[in-house]
Amino acid sequence: MDRLTSMAVFLSVVDLGSFTAAAEHHAISGTMVAKHINALEAQFQTRLLHRTTRRMALTEVGALLAERYRRILADVAEAQAVAHTSAVSPSGRLRISAPVTYGSLKVAPLLAAYLELYPDVQAELVLDNRKVDLIEDSFDVAFRIGDLEDEWLVARPLGLYRTILAASPAYLARYGCPHGIEDLCSHRLIGYPQWQSDDVWTLHGPGGDYKIPLPPPRIRINHAAGLREACVAGFGIILQSSLALKADLAAGRLVPVLPDYAPVPRPITLVHLPDRRMTASLRAFIAFVSQAHLSRSSEGERSNS
Repeated sequence: MDRLTSMAVFLSVVDLGSFTAAAEHHAISGTMVAKHINALEAQFQTRLLHRTTRRMALTEVGALLAERYRRILADVAEAQAVAHTSAVSPSGRLRISAPVTYGSLKVAPLLAAYLELYPDVQAELVLDNRKVDLIEDSFDVAFRIGDLEDEWLVARPLGLYRTILAASPAYLARYGCPHGIEDLCSHRLIGYPQWQSDDVWTLHGPGGDYKIPLPPPRIRINHAAGLREACVAGFGIILQSSLALKADLAAGRLVPVLPDYAPVPRPITLVHLPDRRMTASLRAFIAFVSQAHLSRSSEGERSNS
């Protein structure tokens, strides 16, 4: 027999003064009311009510339990109200994972705009280039770049992640601009370790794919922003996200190199657990992000990152 229901029936008997009134209140029979009371008394092996044909009174234990049960049922009602509110109106905590560059330049501004719309949501954005485990690492949602390995996750495509070649005007003035893909081998090439495979750049262009061997690096920086600054300073030709280089290209600090050659764009995907009990805050965030990407596409902006 459900313990919480028995508590509620017991309190109704106490407040209404009879089994009959309690039965009507809960839309059950008087016999069922008696069963609930008997179940509680059997649990504590003592009477909770003194019952006569004329009156009903709480025993000492019954009075103590009545007070305790009121607090318990009040807490349960409050918890249910919070759960209902969270399921209907976005609120509570939202934990998000994203790659460092994309997360800093794309997700963070989106998240700020989302939080302006939903002031009852508290969000944590964790920037990390590793692919987190949503369950073990306690994330509600994650942005992924590249092919998905966790096929069981719910995936929502957002666009393509593009990387390009660029260099500073000072570097090109000193060493010359490569006129063909074969000229790259004679230049200083700045690569991000995450994108390198066997020290080779694979670029797609007219005629197919080209593999460009990378010389032993003269500089190692474990962050894309640091490599970009080295490129701006004139150290060499960089292969990096078009999103990360956008401001430098617009300001003239960098210029595109061999724009017809670039790695094949990789998909950007929003992933979350296949849980039908999705919170309102997560549902609203997914809708907000999806709409933001659709709006940019409708305005003619490529989903570059």
